[in-house]
Order: sequence, then structure tokens, then C-alpha cells
Amino acid sequence: MQKYALRMSVGSVVLAAFGGFLRWMQNQVSFEKDTGLAVRGSIWPYMLALWVLVGAVYLAVIVVRMQRSGRVRLPRTFASAFRPDTVLTPALSLVFGLMMLVGGLLLVLRTPLYEPQRKLLMVLGAIAALTGLSFPIYLLRAGEEDPPSALRPALGALPIALFAFWLIVSYKMHIVNPTISSYAPEIITIAAAAVAFFRLAGFAFENPKPERALFWGSWAAFLCLLGLADSRYLGAQLMLIAAAGMLLLQVWLVCMHAEKN
Repeated sequence: MQKYALRMSVGSVVLAAFGGFLRWMQNQVSFEKDTGLAVRGSIWPYMLALWVLVGAVYLAVIVVRMQRSGRVRLPRTFASAFRPDTVLTPALSLVFGLMMLVGGLLLVLRTPLYEPQRKLLMVLGAIAALTGLSFPIYLLRAGEEDPPSALRPALGALPIALFAFWLIVSYKMHIVNPTISSYAPEIITIAAAAVAFFRLAGFAFENPKPERALFWGSWAAFLCLLGLADSRYLGAQLMLIAAAGMLLLQVWLVCMHAEKN
């Protein structure tokens, strides 16, 4: 179902481009330069929140229409959802996995000594590196015959662990910041990515809910790309790009492997 795949993947990227502009504007004019406190009366936080909601509604409508049309049957097994039909799938999985690996290594090797959460960031980088190494293997195993090996769910759980730990690290890094609007988008993005990878891992755990996986995967990818408007360590930025690519690749595969009733 190429039209649904295009609407969800391209739509997520386009929405993220506009959302990134809104976040950039918020960072430019909605916080005091000296103190970092929020500027009263600024409309940009509300514009950004509204745009995030617009993105969620747009993607949810696509999924609901797909579900209610009665003409589409989504895949229900790991092999049918993620099987590599072309060489592009393993190539992209390798690219995004390598990007996650490099981002994790940069976080481990280049986090400054003065960073208060340096140890946590190094652990986060190590988990990201493992996730990057495992992702191409994870998708390539879709070509295997069922029943699945124990390795498949373990590999599917790695990105969930990554973002669950990242949520803790982000909270620790921002806990002293009194301006919630300055870090709330990052917290929401990381939480959404954790849920998205959890939903997509349902195929590996033989408990798939494809409609929820499509929504969360595309919405979390949108948020990950939007979040690039914030300043953070280069390794973490690469990890967000890689995560968005991993999510959109899986969303694309699930949509493309849907069958007509």
C-alpha cells in the first residue's frame, strides 16, 4: 500500500520541518537570553504545542481510514511485516544502524569531563551503540522462518531500553531547569519514541497491534526530527536522526506489506 506508506513517512518529515521551525523560533524569542526563563506572552510555545497536536491528528486519521476502509489487511507476523523485499531495506537498516552506532560512540568518547551527567551519558551512548549494531541484524531476521529464535525479541527490546534510559538521563539533566517549556518537547519526544519502539516490537514478541505501531512509529519519528531544532551533543543529535530513520523504515515496511482484501 504505497499511498499509505508515502502519506505517513513523507507526511512525518514535512510536518517535522514546519515543527522544527516553530521550535527554533521558540528558542530564539521565547526565553530570556541571560536567565533562560520563559518570556511572558510569547505565542511560540502554544504554536508548537498546536502543531504537535496537528501532526498527531493527521497521522491518526490516516491510520483510522486505513483500518475502517475494509480494503486493507495489515501484516500480523514479524516475517510478513518486515521481510526484505529489495536490497534497499537491508541497506537502509545498515545506514540507520551505523548512524546510531556513531552517535552512541560520539556520546561515549566526546562527552566533556565537566558534564555533571557524564557517566549516565556514557552508558546511554553504549546502549545506543549496541542498538545500532543490532538493528540491521534485527530486520534481516525477518527473512527467517517461524518460529522465531529468542534473539529476535531481545533485539527488538534494545531500542526500548535505549529510550527508557534516555528518559531518565534527560530528566536528570533538566531537573534543575525551572522553565518546563524549554525541555518538555525533548521529554515528550523520548517518551513517544520508547512507546513507538515498544509497539513495533510487538511483531517480534508475536503480539502485534499494527495500527498502533503505525501511529506511534510515524508520530515519534516526526517528534525526533522536530527535536533537532534544539541544541544538544552531536552524538545525541545523530541518535535522534537514526531513531527517526529506524521508525520510518519499519512504518514503511508494515504499510508496504499490507494486502488488499
